[in-house]
Amino acid sequence: MSERREIRVVLQPAGFVPHESRYSHTDIDGDRLLISTAVMPGNVPGVYFRTDPNGSSVPLADLPALIAQLQVIADAAQAEADEAGASDD
Repeated sequence: MSERREIRVVLQPAGFVPHESRYSHTDIDGDRLLISTAVMPGNVPGVYFRTDPNGSSVPLADLPALIAQLQVIADAAQAEADEAGASDD
């Protein structure tokens, strides 16, 4: 059976520095998209999404790269949560 992962949106505090695995994109009219790791209370791994107020459009041709990077971000979020959990011990 395949493993299922849950994607959650989490608001990070001001000054948040995105993880090196992040995905960032600026659309044709300058709106930005950032997807990065998140570690929520209880060391639950998640994925953080941020856009400008108007949102950001990603061309269909770029979706394969976005989807591939989402898995890299999810893996990095799991590693961050595992590391945070280990430091809590």
